[in-house]
Amino acid sequence: MKEEKLEKVILRLREGDSNALSEIYEITSRGVFTFVLPILHDYQLAEDVMQQTFVTCYENIQSYQPGTNARNWLLTIAKNMALTEIKKRKREISYDFDQDNHPDGVYYLGNIDSPTIALANKVLAEDEFNIVIMYAVGEYKHHEIAEFLHML
Repeated sequence: MKEEKLEKVILRLREGDSNALSEIYEITSRGVFTFVLPILHDYQLAEDVMQQTFVTCYENIQSYQPGTNARNWLLTIAKNMALTEIKKRKREISYDFDQDNHPDGVYYLGNIDSPTIALANKVLAEDEFNIVIMYAVGEYKHHEIAEFLHML
């Protein structure tokens, strides 16, 4: 299982094996990116937050409690970083939410109503919100979501 592998790799990082960070990145980067993209509505910013999530993971690995859900721990870091980034950039950047595609051809979330996402985040439990975003926005298949969120 990926969750067991992720737990083992996180514990290796916690024990000082800095090479384990690249494995954590390989296992979770796609999911972390898909998770923060609908929050940020900006492809490049989501990439930056995703990268910073792994730096923060490395810097704060000792705060991880072994045996808890490693993926949720990482997604919590990502969510907090994304929300902090929104607050920080709110006055600096105006987003063009009418744009449908990123210059690199990657789907851009400009046509998704951010109040809807905010409402979903408010009324749904965190796991439910993650599932909705990963399915509707990230276009994950049901079994991929179940595996990613360790719900098999």
